[in-house]
Amino acid sequence: MPLFDTFADQYETDHVKDKRPRLSYGLRWHSKSQYIWFTWYDAKGRQHKKSTESTDPNKALLFKIRFLEEQKERQEAKPEPETPDLRNMPLERAAQLYFEWKVANNSVETVAREQRLFKKPVKFFGANTPVRSIRLHKIREYQKERRKQISPTMKKNIAPRTINYELQLLRWIMTYADCWNSDLEARYQPLREAKSKVGKAATKDQLIKIFNTAMANDYWYVAMCCAAVAAGSGCRGGEIRRLRLSDVFLDEGRVRIVREIAKNRKEREPRLMALAEWGLRQLLLRAQALGATEANHFLLPLQLSKSKRAMRKPGSPKWDVTQPMRSWVRSWRKLTEACGMSGFRFHDLRHTFRTQGAEAGVPLEVMMAQLGHMDRETSLEYVHIQQRALERAKQLIESEQAEILAATQKKRSLTKSTTQLIKMHRGVGAIMCQCQR
Repeated sequence: MPLFDTFADQYETDHVKDKRPRLSYGLRWHSKSQYIWFTWYDAKGRQHKKSTESTDPNKALLFKIRFLEEQKERQEAKPEPETPDLRNMPLERAAQLYFEWKVANNSVETVAREQRLFKKPVKFFGANTPVRSIRLHKIREYQKERRKQISPTMKKNIAPRTINYELQLLRWIMTYADCWNSDLEARYQPLREAKSKVGKAATKDQLIKIFNTAMANDYWYVAMCCAAVAAGSGCRGGEIRRLRLSDVFLDEGRVRIVREIAKNRKEREPRLMALAEWGLRQLLLRAQALGATEANHFLLPLQLSKSKRAMRKPGSPKWDVTQPMRSWVRSWRKLTEACGMSGFRFHDLRHTFRTQGAEAGVPLEVMMAQLGHMDRETSLEYVHIQQRALERAKQLIESEQAEILAATQKKRSLTKSTTQLIKMHRGVGAIMCQCQR
């Protein structure tokens, strides 16, 4: 009986299908539905199927016409943005899109610096090379060729750290374009970098020599004032360079390092030592003389005539107070060479401040609040400096107490009464032992 019912139902269904009217205007019956369907295409040419939810051909045609009109109105009102195919895009164009996207989460200066760094990979791989065509053997070849090149500023071979940074940018761009596959992830190896050394710390005599030498040459004036700020506050060179007039509070003895220029993206307010206050006072006078009067103007304005990236029009001011100066590395390098301190970096002034704080016994937490970011190795080195300072303090105190200690070590001559008292004590002890036996 159940088998008969199944055949009966199938017969009725096929019989009903045979009685369905023929359709036109793109309408059709669906084999798995009782309603009339039709096919339509979106703006990108992709095909879709749509049910009219009706078995009446006239109602189904009316539904189709209204539906297509609504889709057309939507496309005209808000056209869908075309997603670019980054995989087949030229490397230079893909990099441009990546850096434009990165600005949303990073400072403009950081992105601009990375764009300058990425010019070398673009030149090697080719600006018009599709991103998807970059292979591992070309990346390894870039590592070899780039390692042989000489840095125009450092006058030595390009450091592995710089090459790794350039290829890290390439990796991010290829990941952004969905081209950094599992094979590259597994087989790519960065160059081995030398373990970063802890910065040098200048002595008091060396700092005095730097300032005395700089006083004799106006070319080193800015570098000298910035060095005073760094040695008297522990601020980084990039933080000093991008200070605005509104960030300096000389009356309160502090500066404000806003999160946009801080390395760890956390705002802090370092306290200023007298040396840093002197340096900032000189820079403020210089900034005012160059036209920096508003709160948002930079403490160190950009000199347009010496900037390679700034376009100066004839008759325009020589200084732009709305942009910070690029660098004082060249003048600082010549200043240290004149002092016989070649290789002493401007950043080493920060380490000098940190070392002086450790030797003075300033707690680690206080120094971290003053300096901002300190990694694990730097923190451990700070603790070691404190331990060395404590050892030196111990030696100094022991030298002062040496005579007192020597006096305690001398054997005092026993008086006659003391000797008799000891003999009496021994005799009493012997008698007690015999009684116990």
